[in-house]
Amino acid sequence: MAFAFARVAALLLVFAMTVPGSLSSEPDSAAARQIMPCRSFVETGKTVCNRFLLYWENNGGLPQQGYPVSGEFREQSDVDGKTYTVQYFERAVFELHSENKPLYDVLLSLLGRFEYNRRYYREGVPGPEQKASTDNPLFFGKTGRTIGGSFRAYWEQHGGLPQQGYPITDEFSEKSEIDGKTYRVQYFERAVFELHSENKAPYNVLLSHVGLLRLKAKYAGREPGAPSPTAAADPYATLRARPLKLPVLAPGQPCPKAAGRIVSPSFGPALGNGPVYPVGFGTAGVFDLAGAQEEGGWLYAKVLWVAAPSFRGPVLVRGRRLDASGDLRFERGPDPVAELTLHTNAHPPDAAGWIDWPSYTRLRGPGCYAYQVDAPDFTLMIPFEMR
Repeated sequence: MAFAFARVAALLLVFAMTVPGSLSSEPDSAAARQIMPCRSFVETGKTVCNRFLLYWENNGGLPQQGYPVSGEFREQSDVDGKTYTVQYFERAVFELHSENKPLYDVLLSLLGRFEYNRRYYREGVPGPEQKASTDNPLFFGKTGRTIGGSFRAYWEQHGGLPQQGYPITDEFSEKSEIDGKTYRVQYFERAVFELHSENKAPYNVLLSHVGLLRLKAKYAGREPGAPSPTAAADPYATLRARPLKLPVLAPGQPCPKAAGRIVSPSFGPALGNGPVYPVGFGTAGVFDLAGAQEEGGWLYAKVLWVAAPSFRGPVLVRGRRLDASGDLRFERGPDPVAELTLHTNAHPPDAAGWIDWPSYTRLRGPGCYAYQVDAPDFTLMIPFEMR
């Protein structure tokens, strides 16, 4: 026991002598990557090592990053589709980019953007009502958002753009999924700021536990890195377990058709707010019977599905008629399938990063219909009319 204690003490001494006070003075060498020890956290039973520990220590530690809530494991990025070594913390996810030199070899996932999409990115559902700060405001033309007051002070004093990212919303009120209380919040690419007016500065701005929420949403209690019992055989099993949440319309009620717009010059007008869209309905959201063909009592027409460069992963598309009973199915054949399974791994992107999948949509008659599009981080409803 004494030997083990002495060995740990020696390691800590090496750590104190070799870790610089700031990242800007860190030596760029392979040796510097290897000498970092590990630190275990009894609060969560997790350990942080090497480059991740150095980044944690030099970029805000516990207040900024939170406790580790996972170990290191390999994960495919939802941004670029590549696989990185990652570790989840309460308020962040660290990605190891070994292709980069130190200072830039640990990057943060876009947790703020992921969390906003998970909570609010729904077709036909208005987002939260937001208000730009007028207290010492700073406007960002890149995202069209403003920071001010305590949020601006925190952003500027805690890493700014590299640590927090650009603001992607203005301020609004939100009920926390952690403690059930309502706070004034603002979303950034890599974090969510919460205003705790019950605390005195500098503790009146705290960061939401978006890393912990992301971990629960993606792994649902399963140890990250361990294979899911269903993932290898069926990556759509979790998506398929979600119920259809499409509305029922009274006869004669107007069909809430999604509007079409050009999202990429490579395709015609696409329906909905994305990041996955159907193409082939023009700008009015109408499936024209005049162009449909018939097989086995089913009318069908070509519908192209496209995914924005920001999206990577599996997609499950299902649907039904909204104003009466009626199925919506896909592809060819006398007994068409009731779901469409798409995956960005199966198709190479175009020069701009978009991915597309030609397909058929199958219907039996005119009416108001809707697709439900499920992906790991969102569910979309895309209504259209068949005439």
